Amino acid sequence: MKRCAGLLIFFWALGAQAQKPTANFFAIDTYVQSVQEANLDTLAGKLIFPYTTELEKVRAIYSWICQNIRYNADIYKPLALRARFRQEPLDTTTEWKSADEMVAQKVLRRRLAVCDGYSRLFKVLCQYAGVEAVVLNGYVRTDFDRAPERFRTNHTWNAVRIDSAWHLVDATWGAGYMTYGDEFVQKQNDFYFLTPPDELIRDHYPEDLRWTLLAAPPSLAEFRKMPFKSKAYVKYGIHSYFPAYGLVDAEPGDTLVFSIRLNDVKKARAISPDPFLDTASFSLSPASVFIRPEKEAGDSVYYRFAVDGSTQWVHLLFNDDVILRYQVRRRPSLASN
Repeated sequence: MKRCAGLLIFFWALGAQAQKPTANFFAIDTYVQSVQEANLDTLAGKLIFPYTTELEKVRAIYSWICQNIRYNADIYKPLALRARFRQEPLDTTTEWKSADEMVAQKVLRRRLAVCDGYSRLFKVLCQYAGVEAVVLNGYVRTDFDRAPERFRTNHTWNAVRIDSAWHLVDATWGAGYMTYGDEFVQKQNDFYFLTPPDELIRDHYPEDLRWTLLAAPPSLAEFRKMPFKSKAYVKYGIHSYFPAYGLVDAEPGDTLVFSIRLNDVKKARAISPDPFLDTASFSLSPASVFIRPEKEAGDSVYYRFAVDGSTQWVHLLFNDDVILRYQVRRRPSLASN
């Protein structure tokens, strides 16, 4: 019992002060556009030169990475179409650097990375800036077509310590997004800069639960039962939904009712949908259906769907953006005697 109590105190200590700091970062984001250096230490030095606070320094590093490092979309292409990088010979006359620094330097040179490269570059630049940061490994829910069958590490992101409080950062997801044509669109997303822990847990589940920064982190079973929330879920200010579990039992002919509640429906309607979302693809898979709202009442939005025999996935749309995905399972029947 003492051990459990100790863990709870540790969780609380990590997350209690980790509220997202507020500041106007426009000047920092503009300044870093002019910074270009080939070496990690000189790059970090120039990025933080005008700033005195840890928050300003971390923002400069995050913004520079998001603006200058592109996601390596080649990993989604056939091997024959992938860009080939020349293998560089090792310099045996110099002292070997840490794995983090070697990866970070390679990313800086190529300006191309996947999540591991983004997170290591962020960590190393923070270290040169005198700010403590760590790389986190874990699972993120990104697969749009099927539910996770088992927990496995498939992503890395960071925790960074600012003024004695730990915060969460995902520079990979903050740098842009992939289109349905597997093309990377570079567009900085500040939601993934010092994301509140209770919001990042919606799709980021670390191997070490301490790094949820939550006093009472959800179990893996609870995490997997949640409906899949897309990035648009955050964009429109949705704060609750029904049903609470992402797996819905139903029989053909049943009518399913879904609902979401937003902070401000009128304001959310004024936000532009994803211009790269191809609505023509909505009907391609008989196992998936995409449903638009049936009615609105105040800041609540309601959906209705009649289940047929082929539907496995129900996707809720708002402004023609997919916001939530539920899995439909045939209701278990009682065995007859």
